[in-house]
Amino acid sequence: MRIALLQAEAVPLDTAANLETLRSGADAARAKGAELILTPELFVSGYAPRELAEWLSVERVAGIPDALSQIARESGIAVAASFPHARPDGTFAIAAGLWDAAGAEVLRYEKLHLWADLEPLAFTPAAERPGVAEWNGRRVGFQICYDIEFPEPTRDLAARGVDLLLVPTAIDGLSQYVSEVLIRARAAENALVVAYADHPARADQGDDPAAGFTGLSTVAGREGRVLASAGREAELLFADLPDVRPVAAGEANYLSDRRPTLYADWR
Repeated sequence: MRIALLQAEAVPLDTAANLETLRSGADAARAKGAELILTPELFVSGYAPRELAEWLSVERVAGIPDALSQIARESGIAVAASFPHARPDGTFAIAAGLWDAAGAEVLRYEKLHLWADLEPLAFTPAAERPGVAEWNGRRVGFQICYDIEFPEPTRDLAARGVDLLLVPTAIDGLSQYVSEVLIRARAAENALVVAYADHPARADQGDDPAAGFTGLSTVAGREGRVLASAGREAELLFADLPDVRPVAAGEANYLSDRRPTLYADWR
């Protein structure tokens, strides 16, 4: 299976422009044989929590899922995208969803771990256990950005059979260790594929890495092998995923060899 990661710059608060960028990326990915395209975190609105705190409304975000479904259906490729979601209680979530190539929604997820004091300006964290879905012979789950830096949620998904973990992200230029170390570690310790899509470094961030994004979108698989990696500039990154298979004899099998009852006794 081939997938594509859209490491592209989003325009803050301009959903129409960002959806058009996604549509163009989806068409290009499909033309090169990809079955799925993954966006960075909050790509549809742009990752700008301070600005979003003033901008967010039910009316502005209500149509986003239907627009993503339409892009998937018209481009003929599954779309995994991140966007703001309005909850019935009046709060907003950083969400991600997966729509198949026919435009049907397969999976929805809300971010569990919000970053520092920035994201809580606009969003409220979720508490629900992440869902799992079957798609194209894969068992798929989501994490979003900071979520993947905690081992427990990924381990829970792996224990429920997930073999493809989709991670929209938005990390600053100080955080390249996440792409280079943690993504490979999560893939290795859970015997699954992790696809991690970031925004590109901004041209105007200059010499201050904290002012922009890292880029370095990454796809890692078994034993932490890098299947594809991007640079810091805008790029449509492709990765060919190996077939799903059981852990072979002689390979580390962390899921089956762990001792959760023993660990529980340590509390």
